[in-house]
Amino acid sequence: MAVFEDVDPRPAPRQGHPVLAAFFTSLFTTVAAFAALTLADQRGLLPFLHGGVREAEVPSIAGVSVEQARDLLQARGLMLTLQAERPDQNVPAGKIASQVPLAGSRAASGTSVQAFVSTGPGLVQIPSVAGTRPEEAIELLRNRKLLAGQRREQASATVAVGLVIESDPAAGKTVGPDTAIALIVSTGPAAAAVPRVVGLRLSRAKKALEDAGFKVGTTKIGSSDSYDDGVVIRQEPADKTLAPAGSAVNLTINDD
Repeated sequence: MAVFEDVDPRPAPRQGHPVLAAFFTSLFTTVAAFAALTLADQRGLLPFLHGGVREAEVPSIAGVSVEQARDLLQARGLMLTLQAERPDQNVPAGKIASQVPLAGSRAASGTSVQAFVSTGPGLVQIPSVAGTRPEEAIELLRNRKLLAGQRREQASATVAVGLVIESDPAAGKTVGPDTAIALIVSTGPAAAAVPRVVGLRLSRAKKALEDAGFKVGTTKIGSSDSYDDGVVIRQEPADKTLAPAGSAVNLTINDD
């Protein structure tokens, strides 16, 4: 005899998709893990979580004193090592001029940061200003970051009136920036007393004048009963007159 089973006429419920559910679960776990690792790295905990050495962000120590730099680094678990001193136009002497590793980089705890200490602005060589006008000399000094100091006048037989003879300190010496440099300006040849040549023959008068730094100017004939023929009876300027060295003395020669 045949046996019949009852069959539910309703359609069987649809089964889920286990592969798709597993994918979304894995994706969520990955994103959460990445976020956690990123946060740990930002806080310097990543090496610690792996059992390694902690890292720290290297702070900027430029422009601070050695003691301040050491304190800043120790607070991050880092050490300070001083390297050679060197000049720096922008950093005062005794302050940190530069560092390695650079500020903002990451370094393992205990890392030594190399620092260079400034000795202040470097020295500047004084330029030659001899033979220039004072305003030109000042510009030359400014180009070297130097200042024009006191202006002093001095006689010179070789440098024209109004031109710079030399600087003080002298050209070629090295000084710090913003040092005041004095300018020595020529007033021309120094004045000297004209010697007496009245009563001397022309040849001897000429030698006397030249020995004193003067020269014979014009000569003319005159007459005087008080002197022999051929001797100087008059000079201009007169003796003891102060006149620039190298200037001419005019003579009158007796021809009685």
